[in-house]
Amino acid sequence: MNKDEEILKNNATIHKDNSLNRLDLSFTKHINCGEYKTSHLLAYWVSDFSNYHDEEKTFDTTKIITFKRGSIIKANLGFNIGHELGGLHYCIVLDKFDNPKNGTLNIIPLTSKKNKRYHHSALDLGNEIYDMLNSLYAKEIQKLSNKYTDIWSLPADKVEKFSSDFEYVKKMKYEISKMKIGSVALINQITTISKQRIFDDEILRKVRLSNTSLDLLDKHIIKFFTK
Repeated sequence: MNKDEEILKNNATIHKDNSLNRLDLSFTKHINCGEYKTSHLLAYWVSDFSNYHDEEKTFDTTKIITFKRGSIIKANLGFNIGHELGGLHYCIVLDKFDNPKNGTLNIIPLTSKKNKRYHHSALDLGNEIYDMLNSLYAKEIQKLSNKYTDIWSLPADKVEKFSSDFEYVKKMKYEISKMKIGSVALINQITTISKQRIFDDEILRKVRLSNTSLDLLDKHIIKFFTK
């Protein structure tokens, strides 16, 4: 190692140590103030961010599906500052021309409808996404019922396939239980995310907003942010 490289390494080590000390002070402050949830969220995000950073060079965007405008995804928005939306959220994809080599997506985060005041640009989407998931679930249940008319007499080679199909339906039911009735699009929180933040969920791949809702989104974006 030459002298210049040694200086760079020493500086990097000093910055690393200073950052870790500062982070430790932040954790200690939150814990001493009884802000345990904040401490947990910060810890989760430090861990997630480190993983994203380590995997960045090997992350292969071509192995992820190509998203359509209006697709619903689930993404980790990270540790929020102030009124920024953070954590795991459903989001609407805005990109019209996504492609396998594209490493980012422009999205609008969603939140469940609550008895609270939202930013004036927020758009109430009603139960559209919840109803779509329920409709897909009903179709999968019907397919399962038609495919396996008598599960107790299945031959051994089909038992594994049934288990796989049943597990998919269970996952779909769980997703519905997590998706509260009523969704609000937080247009003021439009952001760009790396595709590394996306949870690849096969259940959501078939869920896409209607053209009517997308037109409403366009009107809100134009009204509050362009003209």
